[in-house]
Amino acid sequence: MRKVSLMLFAATLVIVFLIGCGTTTPSTTPAITGPTTTMAPATTKPPATTTLPATAPATTPPVITAQPKYGGTFTWIHNGGITEIASVIDGAVSYRSLIPIFDNLLSVDKDGNPIPNLAESWQVAADGKSITFKLRQGIKFHDGTDFNAEAVKYNMEQMFAKNVRGAASLASVASYEIIDNLNIKFNLKQYDALLITRLAQTTIGMIASPTALKKETTAENRAQLHAVGTGPFIFDGWQRDSFVKYKANPNYWKGKPYLDAIVIKNIPDITVSIISLKAKEAQAVATIDPVDGLALQKEGYVLQRGTLLFIHSFVPDGANPKSPFADVRVRQALEYAIEKSAMAEGIGMGFFDVAYQSAMPDDPFYVSGLSERKYNPDKARQLLKDAGYPNGFKTKIVSDVRVRKDSLVAVQTYLAMVGIQTELDMADVARSTVINSNGWEGIYFPGFPVPNNLYSLAANWGATNSRVSVYKQAGFMEKWNALYAQPDQAKLNAQWRELTKIMHDDVMYIPYQADRSLDVLAKELRGFFLRANKTVDYWEPAKVWLDK
Repeated sequence: MRKVSLMLFAATLVIVFLIGCGTTTPSTTPAITGPTTTMAPATTKPPATTTLPATAPATTPPVITAQPKYGGTFTWIHNGGITEIASVIDGAVSYRSLIPIFDNLLSVDKDGNPIPNLAESWQVAADGKSITFKLRQGIKFHDGTDFNAEAVKYNMEQMFAKNVRGAASLASVASYEIIDNLNIKFNLKQYDALLITRLAQTTIGMIASPTALKKETTAENRAQLHAVGTGPFIFDGWQRDSFVKYKANPNYWKGKPYLDAIVIKNIPDITVSIISLKAKEAQAVATIDPVDGLALQKEGYVLQRGTLLFIHSFVPDGANPKSPFADVRVRQALEYAIEKSAMAEGIGMGFFDVAYQSAMPDDPFYVSGLSERKYNPDKARQLLKDAGYPNGFKTKIVSDVRVRKDSLVAVQTYLAMVGIQTELDMADVARSTVINSNGWEGIYFPGFPVPNNLYSLAANWGATNSRVSVYKQAGFMEKWNALYAQPDQAKLNAQWRELTKIMHDDVMYIPYQADRSLDVLAKELRGFFLRANKTVDYWEPAKVWLDK
């Protein structure tokens, strides 16, 4: 049975190729544009033969035994765009591009938990109505301005006033009270657990020099005048959607960085990126496809996977009383219809994990013992029959241009095998965002997977303006609100596990695979680990060095 399943998946991949979708793309970056409507093949069944990696890619930062060396320029490539380089207040949102320049108020440990950084400690009041941060002494911005409580206050107020991305978390702050130069109190309207998380894991926590921010700028000089932080590197030039350059900060408060300079390049074409890597014009390429990764590994390059998981799923409109998916048996049938393990092996080529819930065993919100609705097409058909659909039915799938086409076609094919025929509506990213917020009919198949950390999952499942057509039992949103108001981390994790179980038991959505973005590194590169500490685009520039 297993061998047959894998052989038939290979046939599905041939179908993907024949309909113009044969070129695979990185799972967490934009894929290829599909047709406006496509009917799924009705008689072919997925999964695949697969070649597993000869050496498993690292999922934790490697232990370095050699003595770090100073000097050199590290160049790395991604395809995520470089649209704005300045301060967060100016609208710059690229965490990976800003982290060399700016330090966060807090940082994260390997499990994604908040830890001290610019703030050496913080204390939540017993009633949850305030958070007091004690700041480190002696830190200066690149322009010589002192880092202090006034700088933190100015940044927070300006971020909220400019309504930058993520600033909604600051809405819970009633006022900022400067106790003294190194102590600042955030007086809260109500406690919000996401506030601490965002200060540690997102650009909201990045503090810029208030002296620099008060300078008038133009589009031409904004980066030069406002990209002034306390970080290990100093802004040294950029070109929109092409590159950013940085030079080492010799006075960095954590110690002098090993590198002399860093260059981050944006190259949309992965083939061009790989050519540049092989030509020694770069030492790393981020977010490559498993096919390319395996080929490069055979040539001696190092493969590395971030610690942050991206959960791929699709979402039926269970909240629509006229939809077949309002019946939990139909939602269960969806999951039993999908051969997740064959998809993970055939598409992920050994790099993807099978997902049955919105967490993996090493996550604090993982629920052990949950039933795994493994591939069982006969059970899927029986559930459909019990729900009144003995011959199946027709429905829509709404997705967007970022989606992995091989995954989408595989799901369509599996559903067709049990009688669920799907018509595909391929939206652009803007329309897909509106659909997620305003609702859909049938199945919503997000083009971009959800990172499995608190603020990402909360934004997708714990917000009133997201996943609006999903079935939600009475009190579901109230449970999210209670989680947000929980200052005790252990209790918060317990509440989070309860939500994980509810989402699984009610089959609110169908998770089918999880992947950690795959990066390729030159052998001489040391200390570079992208998406470490279960945080989107987190890396530590000061720890990177070149062994040559």
